Amino acid sequence: MVVLVCLVLSVLSTIERFSSAISIHVYWIEIFLVVFFGAEYALRLWSAGCRSKYMGVAGRFRFARKPIAVIDLIVIVASTLMITLATDRQTFAASAIRGVRFLQILRVLHVDRHGGTWRLLGSVVYIHRQELITTLYIGFLALISCSYLVYIAEKDEKGENIRGAKGNDSHFESYADALWWGVITITTIGYGDVYPITWVGKIIAACFAIFAISFFALPAGILGSGFALKVQQKQRQKHFSRQIPAAATLIQAAWRVYASAPGSSCVATWNIYLHVGDPNLSSSNNKTYSTTNQTFGEKTAEKLRYLRLSGAVRKSRPKRNSQASPSLLQSPRMSDTRNSTSSTSNTTGCYLISSNDHDDEDFEEEPIKLWSLTEDHKRMIRCVRKMQLIVARKRFQQARKPYDVRDVLEQYSHGHINMMMRIKELQRRLEHSIGKQPPLTNEDRSKLTVLARMQRVECAIIDMKQTMDKIYTSLKRIDDRLHHVSISNMSHHRSVRSNNYHAGVKFSSVDQEIP
Repeated sequence: MVVLVCLVLSVLSTIERFSSAISIHVYWIEIFLVVFFGAEYALRLWSAGCRSKYMGVAGRFRFARKPIAVIDLIVIVASTLMITLATDRQTFAASAIRGVRFLQILRVLHVDRHGGTWRLLGSVVYIHRQELITTLYIGFLALISCSYLVYIAEKDEKGENIRGAKGNDSHFESYADALWWGVITITTIGYGDVYPITWVGKIIAACFAIFAISFFALPAGILGSGFALKVQQKQRQKHFSRQIPAAATLIQAAWRVYASAPGSSCVATWNIYLHVGDPNLSSSNNKTYSTTNQTFGEKTAEKLRYLRLSGAVRKSRPKRNSQASPSLLQSPRMSDTRNSTSSTSNTTGCYLISSNDHDDEDFEEEPIKLWSLTEDHKRMIRCVRKMQLIVARKRFQQARKPYDVRDVLEQYSHGHINMMMRIKELQRRLEHSIGKQPPLTNEDRSKLTVLARMQRVECAIIDMKQTMDKIYTSLKRIDDRLHHVSISNMSHHRSVRSNNYHAGVKFSSVDQEIP
């Protein structure tokens, strides 16, 4: 704000009516700004050592070589020299005010010290560099060609027919005048100092104004759309960046549920609930865990852990011998601390460590540390982890919700592009493995259409129908023949039987007559 006020006062000091009254204010404001920016530059140079690459003298020198730091140093040094060399305020106002104005313009760059605006502009120009180069190239060709044609049409027109306020100044005396007229025309400024007179020149100028101006106006539209797309992309990236913590939490919760499953062999997942260390530590070492080094939340957590996880053990714990180690409390199943490690591993109790014989009195002073977990503890941990997984999944689904319809459409388009890229990669691998197929002819290409395939299927069905009809006809004929054969055989058998019967009757009558 102070820089802007000083710039406005410097502009007003160029007016004769305000120059004498404002010069003194500009002088004192310049002194204040030099002191302020000098101190600010020194503090920035000193605090740059918080980053590793700017530590030491070499790091400070590297920081001072940054473009914005160089500009700040130039402005500070130049302003200091001008104020120092000015013998009085009147001399400052007369001779040094022009340099001060230029330095104030450079000082405006200090507002964007991090260079975010220039980086954004550079990224937009770099992304749309092909479109900008194409439009500028075509516009430049149109400029030089039309300017040359107008110069050819207007160079011979001299004398009394020249119209214009300055006589020959309105005529194209050289190709440079034609280029100047072309630049003024395509930028839609139109000073009117040079213009065509002949009808041929006017027609060329009209065509040039219609087509060339459109090409020279394209870079502004390209940059505007590029800025809009860049801002939208940043908003989308900001929206997507919210998914990263939610996804990490979901992955962590899913892995913890998997690691704590009953059939899992993972052991390290339970270590976060235990105090890793030697349970036979002396009381002097345990003093480091005193409540003086804990916050109120840590004390409360230790109390809750004691009440939840070791309440049953404290109720069933027998009275300890005064000769036993005061740093170890055993479960009721453990009879001697000097037993083998196998008996120690079979216990299902909880090992709790304290600093003296009076657990209830010293609980407020030292936390109780858990050295092993029972199955009940593990089941409770599994339940808590499953609830954490459900909450993490819900938060991740909320973070993935699209905030705009265009975002949904863009996701679908990106998915389609990824699918097409995978298909092309698969096709490339197939060609690499089985070899590239020769180019298809028109006949082969026509055979690959859906209509051709359907026609081939219909032809195959018709052929199958005709074949089935032929088979049916053949089977019918065979059946008829078998029927006729069976009928003839039956008639033959009947005739034979009848003949045999008649013959038997005759033989019986003859036998009766013989006696």
